[in-house]
Amino acid sequence: MINVLRHSNDSDRNINASLYFSNIDYQVTELLLYELFIQFGPVRTLNLPKDRILKTHQGYGFVEFKTAKDAEYVLEILRGIRLFGKVLKLKKVDPHFKTNPSASASNQVAPTPTMSGVDVGAKLFIKNLHPLVDEKMLRDTFSKFGNIIRPPVVARDPDSGASKGYGFITYDDFAASDLAIEKMNGVILTNNKISVSYAYKDELVGSSNKRAKHGDKAERLLAENAKKNNMVPQKRSSPNATSSQSKTKKAKVITG
Repeated sequence: MINVLRHSNDSDRNINASLYFSNIDYQVTELLLYELFIQFGPVRTLNLPKDRILKTHQGYGFVEFKTAKDAEYVLEILRGIRLFGKVLKLKKVDPHFKTNPSASASNQVAPTPTMSGVDVGAKLFIKNLHPLVDEKMLRDTFSKFGNIIRPPVVARDPDSGASKGYGFITYDDFAASDLAIEKMNGVILTNNKISVSYAYKDELVGSSNKRAKHGDKAERLLAENAKKNNMVPQKRSSPNATSSQSKTKKAKVITG
């Protein structure tokens, strides 16, 4: 693998088997990208250009696969995947494009984290919410299963502010989101039987004009690799989370 993580000359690269990737969070490493790409195709080279002074990457890079077919498959299967909350942008390399890793390197500024955790894609969709269920109730109800990293969202009418009957919760890992689905799907919350499932991703999949759901194999692989490489902040222990996970029986009714 050592020979894979290197900068290859343009003359040596198989352009038809190469992809350009961008919108990379500063926490992403070459090793993490390699472990992601190798799951879906044999990687020949991978290059994540770094600032010569700061030694931080510049948010983009190139990956070359063994064949053009491998590159096409990866382009399709990883469409819409998120790395630390950012959508991984992938596209074919222009045959006339010449790489210059050091270009504008001195102008690159590493981004800073703005969330209380890392967004791995553990986003849930809750529907059939009672009109009285607000953001605070969602947080109070779902925080017992794990660390919520984004403010809970209740979809509302822009004019009246009335609830549209559905909302979203985002956790920092899939253990929490899986547990929330297990414990809360079909539960009565303020007189309404709610449905809890993984939310759809924002991006369309290929030419089908369909959207995939969060919680897929690729997102879980990324989350697991991030933990292995110590790139996920340690969570603060939560007595509520600990006690809820130790229970084996599912609560049948929750009232507001």
